[in-house]
Amino acid sequence: MKFTFDQELEECIVCGSSDINYFTQDHKGIRIFKCNNCNMKFMNPQYTDQYLSDFYAEYQSKDFKHHRYGDEENPRFAKHQDNIQLIEEYINPGKFFSIGSGNGFDMKVARDRGWEVEGYEVDPDFTKELADKFSIKMYSGKFEDIDLPAETYDCVYMNHVIEHPKNPGEYLSKIREILKPGGILYIATPNIDSLSIKIKKTLDSLGLRKKKGSYYDTWQHLTYYNPHHFSNILSSKFGFETLHMSNDVKKIENGKVKNSWIDKYLFKSGFRIVLRKK
Repeated sequence: MKFTFDQELEECIVCGSSDINYFTQDHKGIRIFKCNNCNMKFMNPQYTDQYLSDFYAEYQSKDFKHHRYGDEENPRFAKHQDNIQLIEEYINPGKFFSIGSGNGFDMKVARDRGWEVEGYEVDPDFTKELADKFSIKMYSGKFEDIDLPAETYDCVYMNHVIEHPKNPGEYLSKIREILKPGGILYIATPNIDSLSIKIKKTLDSLGLRKKKGSYYDTWQHLTYYNPHHFSNILSSKFGFETLHMSNDVKKIENGKVKNSWIDKYLFKSGFRIVLRKK
C-alpha cells in the first residue's frame, strides 16, 4: 500500500502548541516532530484519511479472522483480565466504553466481570460485524463526531490505541466529556523512551542498525509517548489525575500474566496508566 500524506502540521496534535520542531526521521524517510510544550513526538506530515481508512480496513479484517473472539487460551485474553482487574482497584463495575475494540477480547472480559459494555471502532463494516456477532452496542465513524451522552460512562478503555489517531488531543477531550465525574480512563501505549529503545537510538547514531527509527512503527503509529510527560499533559490540559502507572510488558504462563525482573524494571517497551477525571 503506497503512503499518501497530508500537508505538514503547524501545531502539536496532543496539546495544540505551535512550538514544534523537526526531531528525526526513520529509515523510510518519515519525519518525526517534537512539541516543546508537552514533549510529545508525532509524525509530520501525517497519512491521509484515505490511506488510514484503507489500512485499518485491511488490518482489522485480518486481525479479527486470526483471533477467535472469547478464546480464553489466547494471551490477549489474560492481558485484558489483568488490565480490568487493575481498573477495578479504583472503581466498581459500571458502564464500560472500549475505544479501538479490535477483536472484542476487552469487551468480553469486561462483560463477564459485570460491566455494561459498549465499544467503538473506526471502520463501519468491521464495527457492524462486531455488533452483530457479539450483541454489543458499537459506534463507528470519526470518534470526535459521534453523538455520545455526556458524563455517562464509568470507565473508558484504550489499550494500545492512543498512538494511532491523527488527533489524540480531540480524543482525550471527548473522553473527558463522556466520563462521569470521578470516572476512570485506562490507557496503554508504547514507551518511546524505554531503555530498550534508548539502546536502539544509540546504535542508530553509530550507524549500526539498518532500519533507523524502526521502533517508531510509522506504518501504523502517529504519536509517540513518554509516560511521565504524558501523565503531566493529561493532568494540566485534560483534567485527569494519575492513579497508577506501570510497565505494560507482560508474559503469559498458564493463562496468567507474569512479569520477569527484567521486564518489570528494565525493558519497559510499553506502559499503562490509570487516571481519574478530576
